[in-house]
Amino acid sequence: MMESVAASGESSPTPVRGLNLLLEAGWYGAGFAAVLALALVNLYYPFGSDQAAFFYGAQELDQGATLYVDYWDNKQPGLYLFYLVAGQLFGFSEYGIHLLELIWMMVFALVLMITLRPHLKAPWLSALAPLATIGVYYAGVTEYELTQLEMIVAFPLYLTAWCCLHAVTLAETRSSPWGIVLLFFLSGCFAALAVFFKLLLAVIPITFWLLASFFLFRGRALTLVGLATRFWIPGAVGVALPLAATLFWFWQAGALEELLWTSFAYPSEAFSTSPPAPKSRLLTATAFFLSSMAPWLLFTAIAAGVWLGRRSGDLQAMMLAWLVVGAVLFLIQRFSWWEYHMLLLFVPAGILALCGVDWIAARLGGLIDFGVTGRLSWLRHTEVPAMLCTLLFAAPLAASLTGPFLAKTQKLFYGAEVLRQGLQAYHWRASENYERLWVGSRFLTEPDARPGPIYAFGSALVYPFTGRTSSHITAGAAWEYYLPAQTREILEGFDAQQVPYVFVDRSDEKLFQLRPEVARYLLENYTRLKKDDSGSWYERR
Repeated sequence: MMESVAASGESSPTPVRGLNLLLEAGWYGAGFAAVLALALVNLYYPFGSDQAAFFYGAQELDQGATLYVDYWDNKQPGLYLFYLVAGQLFGFSEYGIHLLELIWMMVFALVLMITLRPHLKAPWLSALAPLATIGVYYAGVTEYELTQLEMIVAFPLYLTAWCCLHAVTLAETRSSPWGIVLLFFLSGCFAALAVFFKLLLAVIPITFWLLASFFLFRGRALTLVGLATRFWIPGAVGVALPLAATLFWFWQAGALEELLWTSFAYPSEAFSTSPPAPKSRLLTATAFFLSSMAPWLLFTAIAAGVWLGRRSGDLQAMMLAWLVVGAVLFLIQRFSWWEYHMLLLFVPAGILALCGVDWIAARLGGLIDFGVTGRLSWLRHTEVPAMLCTLLFAAPLAASLTGPFLAKTQKLFYGAEVLRQGLQAYHWRASENYERLWVGSRFLTEPDARPGPIYAFGSALVYPFTGRTSSHITAGAAWEYYLPAQTREILEGFDAQQVPYVFVDRSDEKLFQLRPEVARYLLENYTRLKKDDSGSWYERR
């Protein structure tokens, strides 16, 4: 009798448990290492035009400027604070900004691994969550999408959803009433952090709260009074406190009126004067999302189909809501439709893909029978069959990221080792904009160049490249969205400060079509000094 029990492996729990722990550790270690490798090759990646403007603005704030008063942009404060903290901690450079993002994303990866375990039939599959979300992001982004707020803000948005889900679980099990209150308060705080980055994103946390209310009311875990006292009031307080602190800070700095105008009045005025985005940009943004997530979208569709068939699975419902609402938010931003806006969909699509892999693996795992007997039969009690089955899906999905990874690695090694010219060579190799703007602006560093601030209609890279500052509180990178009054202020500043040089990026020569007053002013007061691959430089007469 003892021999048969021993042969079945049931009297040997220690090696089985130890093997399971070892296998899970291998999955988590491999998943985290893969995401970290994908992140590291982006550590020195050059800035795009948006990132250059954020970087320049953060430097201005570091030197004492006040946002919206001494430096203005139509973005909410969150991203500028992110760049400012990164610069102060790790230095104002591409490396410093991307290093803080790397740390942010690696913490996010750990949170995904830990918090998704209870929602999966195979808990160790949460090791793939960072690869399906953060890994896809780092593999597919270019200089124009890296360190944009739509991916950074995915972390607090996910925490908002998780707090709601965990609070629902506590309410359904009738445990820890104060824990429910605390979780909804925290969900409000995380929602406020997301809004701090972009006001429009408030719709997504509100959707999470409505879904959580439906789950609680459906299961009769809380009455309407209970929903108000344990959920909505704590959540509202969680939102109000951080936002009130933000408003108080701007009031103390004398910039509250400018903050409120930028957040609420400016968008409606800008929409009435700014040109709508071309339909081609909508297509390229959609293609960017589909190509980046292509290997995972089949499993995303499977998870969505399973949920629609069963109407069960609160996590899937939250992620589907995020995906749908995020897509709607992208579409209504018809003046933008930039590819980086699609980054908002990466995390929900990746988590749903993971749920799809989990659903398939749970059905196929039971079909695998090693047919082992005797002393090896204890393998049936391990995670080996399920993990081997999952590898059939995980290996091709992970392999789909190796191509972009190797391409970025090649650029890094080419700049650092082959040319032996250091970081500049890598930047020129990775971004054509860096070389053309650097070469085109070199004349401003010559001894005979006229001193003073300059203005650039286009990429803000010319400011750090030349060591010059902007003549106006706007940096010129988003001139398409400036109001007519702002454009007049910029031109009046050219007169008041006798701005010696004005730059029009080659990609922004449509400036003269959309802003004919700028063309007339330059024709009357400036001479085109040079026109090359970087754009056109105008010198004041």
